[in-house]
Amino acid sequence: MTTTIQSSFFGNRNIVWFSCGVASATTAKLAVEKYGIENVNIVYCDMRRDEHPDNDRFLHDVERWLGKEIEIIKSPHFDSVDEVFDKTNYMSGVGGARCTVEMKKVPRFNYQYPDDTHMLGLCADEQRRIDQFNRDNFDMRLDWILLDRGMTKADCKRFVSAAGIELPAMYGLGFANNNCIGCVKAQSPKYWNMVRANFPDRFERRAEQSRRIGCKLVRLHGERIFLDDLPEETTEEIIEDISCGIQCGTSEATP
Repeated sequence: MTTTIQSSFFGNRNIVWFSCGVASATTAKLAVEKYGIENVNIVYCDMRRDEHPDNDRFLHDVERWLGKEIEIIKSPHFDSVDEVFDKTNYMSGVGGARCTVEMKKVPRFNYQYPDDTHMLGLCADEQRRIDQFNRDNFDMRLDWILLDRGMTKADCKRFVSAAGIELPAMYGLGFANNNCIGCVKAQSPKYWNMVRANFPDRFERRAEQSRRIGCKLVRLHGERIFLDDLPEETTEEIIEDISCGIQCGTSEATP
């Protein structure tokens, strides 16, 4: 089911924000167990045009696991991140990525009510991001199920696998997160060369967009450069968190 507007005039909902990753899938399962299947809304901001095609399979596998349909909402103005970049002439900067604002935050704002309880796929080993989200969203009711259970990202992968669900394809390719292919929040040369090796068309598209818009996406030896200036043999890695959900924003990176 796809909708772009609020579906009732009553709040007090328990909402899991599903993102086709193992952490949000685990959160959804634990939420159903905690609150009851009829008392949880599982909501996905539709990014399937920009994510790996296998995400559609994973979403339906999770629906069968939960015994509940995942509600799909989407931007009222944009159909893809490419459309966001081209129409706004902006990719990412110190305030985060424009695609996250338009494709995830705006639909979330349209959907939520002030007295909803929100559950996000942030794990026990992401305490810094949880603390930051709490500070930035002090007016939201939040239930950190994974933190309360002490579950890490690795625990979530094992939990989903134990249910007989094949993990999303991006993990198998070596990517740490299952977000859009060619995520413009990423700065790591290693990440972008992995994109170039596995999805050359997507890499070329990002390179053209970033050059046209003037956004230097990658950081090499501490200096921002354009993607088309990135040497293919470079393996320099920047450890950064580019997981993408309604919690997404500016992340700290360590060379």
